[in-house]
Amino acid sequence: MSKVSRILVAVDFSEGSRAAFDCATQLARGLGAHLLALHVAPPYISYEQLPAFPPLAPIDPERQRKVREQLQEFVAPPGAEGPRVEVFIRDGDPADEILAHSAEVGIELIVLGAHGRRGFERWMLGSVTERVARKASCSVLGVPAGKEAAAIGRVLCALDLSESSAATLEQAAAMAQALGASLAVLYVADGSHWYEPGPLSGVDKEEMRAAVAKSARERLARLVGRHAPKGMPVDVQIAFGSATREVERVAGEGADLVVLGASSSSGVDRFFFGSTAQHVLRACVAPVLLVRNASGSGD
Repeated sequence: MSKVSRILVAVDFSEGSRAAFDCATQLARGLGAHLLALHVAPPYISYEQLPAFPPLAPIDPERQRKVREQLQEFVAPPGAEGPRVEVFIRDGDPADEILAHSAEVGIELIVLGAHGRRGFERWMLGSVTERVARKASCSVLGVPAGKEAAAIGRVLCALDLSESSAATLEQAAAMAQALGASLAVLYVADGSHWYEPGPLSGVDKEEMRAAVAKSARERLARLVGRHAPKGMPVDVQIAFGSATREVERVAGEGADLVVLGASSSSGVDRFFFGSTAQHVLRACVAPVLLVRNASGSGD
């Protein structure tokens, strides 16, 4: 796992971006990382330009100055204490500019709010968050709006025991250690036969569950032994049923940060992003960290 030394948080001055900024500040302080704040201003189109399709005009200098002042006050209000924040302003498509800036300055973690103003809420849970998560070369953290800033005291890492699980666990364990938080690891045996009314013909359902749980617990124990800091207590949990519902249920029992893995070779895994990650984020259960994994050593 690469060390998180540079965190970028997207700011649109909304309640959602305030929640994201507060979470990013906490992570930057705990990880000893440099924090950068980016505001993307939509391009301006004058009435004179319509109905033709000329190049969009960049933000004018005076407006840029005012936006910069507003951004500076947002990240460092009078009397506030926190890490120094470097601010940037770009104009253009939000997802494209977030991705471009992250690549240019070498960001290891992008933090996004789940909602915003002037229609931004549609983008953040739709195209912007999804596009950033799918295309970013680094990990992405989505913070749901409406969640009051609170210390991250419990990290929940949901693993699917794929090749990338080791790297996902390393990231979650590093976050927990840096923040002084507890760590829980969850594996969900997802299959329709776990919650059908009756057992499969000729199969002892409880015996099958016990065998699956035993195998999964042994594999998780090996992963924890190899990829979590020595001596760190880890609460290993096994559940059966829908991964989405089980992750939401366990997260709702007190998780302050949910960590899920994502493959960098083919974009975010469709199962986790299309189901678990999006649903947990939309349910406003907890912030969701999608860990970008190039490859992983399994168990």
